[in-house]
Amino acid sequence: MFKNKKLIYIILSLALVVILAFTGIYLLWAQTKQPVPPSSDSEIAEAVPSPSPAESEQTVQAEVIYYDKSWYDGQIANYADVILPYDSSNPSYLAETVFVGDSNTEGLALFEHLAWSNVIARHSMPIQEFLTDGYQLVCEDNPETEEDESQYITMLQVLANIQPKRIIINFGTNNAGKNADSDYFVYLYANVLSQIKLYCPNTQIVVAAVLPVCEKRGNYNIRQDVIDSFNISLAELCRTNGYGFLNYSEVFKDSATGYADSGYFSSDGIHLNGSGYRVLLDYVTNHQYNIIS
Repeated sequence: MFKNKKLIYIILSLALVVILAFTGIYLLWAQTKQPVPPSSDSEIAEAVPSPSPAESEQTVQAEVIYYDKSWYDGQIANYADVILPYDSSNPSYLAETVFVGDSNTEGLALFEHLAWSNVIARHSMPIQEFLTDGYQLVCEDNPETEEDESQYITMLQVLANIQPKRIIINFGTNNAGKNADSDYFVYLYANVLSQIKLYCPNTQIVVAAVLPVCEKRGNYNIRQDVIDSFNISLAELCRTNGYGFLNYSEVFKDSATGYADSGYFSSDGIHLNGSGYRVLLDYVTNHQYNIIS
């Protein structure tokens, strides 16, 4: 009887060792499958996750079949009252304006089209991080102490400190996943704009349309039909609250396809190239939002 019990204990112990060993091996394997964050902006650039090659192929085929480019054209025609018309009357317009947004806005300063004093932007940034995420370092860490004393302020706090005459705000690419809800997106956007008006009461606000993406692009989870829906919701928001609406779509969209004109975008089909930035600044300069106070 004693020998049988001893044998059972030995068997159970061996079984436990085997289970723990397999568990450890599985955990190590699972860890290798975790996504690795990009080490530089060029490795992708946007917060919306990229699909696998197979998913990309299926997505682009479905999108080309079902995407209705005429929907946006028909809808945006109803917002002529809020779309900024041609106006190039103010020669100091760009110098008076601060551009706020994500990576396509950041590129204005990175590629030296504008000075950093006119740009408040961060790559891969969705609209909801504007009010919460640290943007500008205001207190550096003391390396002689154990605790991290570095402190950052948000984009809103930066704007509150500088009180710009005018901002052109452009978010949305990083929110434009295939299951995105335009009502929720515009709710987030409206909250951001109301906070800007609260802390910068004399700042003129221009909402720029979310830039289109190319039919062939590096991330097919960023959807053109969602961007179209976002932009109609933003135009309605501008009408309701008295903001100017800068309709980038009319200059960056390919009229034949409804997607972005690839001549203005880099090889990823999402970010502007040098020609694109020149067109953007020319469009801004010729569609001004001047309010005489």
